[in-house]
Amino acid sequence: MRMLCPGAEWDTRAVAVAGQSRGGPLPHPESPDEALEVLLEGNRRHQAGELELRDHSPAAEDRANRQMPFAAIISCADSRVSPTLIFDVERGNLFSSKVAGNSVDSGTLGSTEFAIKILGVKLVMVLGHSDCGAVTAAIEVAGGRASYPPDEYGAIGEVVNRILPPIEAIDPAGRTVPHCIAVNARAQADELASRGPIVKQAIEDRRIAVVAAVYDIETGKVSLL
Repeated sequence: MRMLCPGAEWDTRAVAVAGQSRGGPLPHPESPDEALEVLLEGNRRHQAGELELRDHSPAAEDRANRQMPFAAIISCADSRVSPTLIFDVERGNLFSSKVAGNSVDSGTLGSTEFAIKILGVKLVMVLGHSDCGAVTAAIEVAGGRASYPPDEYGAIGEVVNRILPPIEAIDPAGRTVPHCIAVNARAQADELASRGPIVKQAIEDRRIAVVAAVYDIETGKVSLL
């Protein structure tokens, strides 16, 4: 995606297209299926190198005073992973929680529960990504080739440990990085979906859906699992 010309100016075409998308909000997704389709359409634009920053939030230009996102994303803290760009939406459309390894901890769980119960999002996506350092670290720990003692690594080991269970469940011969990234994303989504009293009940009431996906940094494609 071209956004900046090397060393100087904004890509004028990108700015013009983005400006056109800010004339007013587009329809706000009213169901999990609609929310997922908006995300996938935006990702197709992302892959094509287009930038529209479409706005599906009824808050629109009043975003300084309120927010009405249609989806919540739990993604990795990796600097190459930006949900608003990956799905080509304006600020205020996605409620994002980021932690290395896109795992479910008290922070990502509580934030997502807030997005569901208070903000009324229709979809939650756990988004893994290619070349994930946290998953790679978990593979090394599971294989006995690495460790992260707290006196040297602080809380890094705690982050890696949240990814360990699904990795350890894989036969060592099958612990390739791409496979483990997908398995972890699916496992974290399943863990999130099982949590009461908010997430599980919202799924049972068909108010939301929880899905897992993987973002390929090289191609820009998001693949559902």
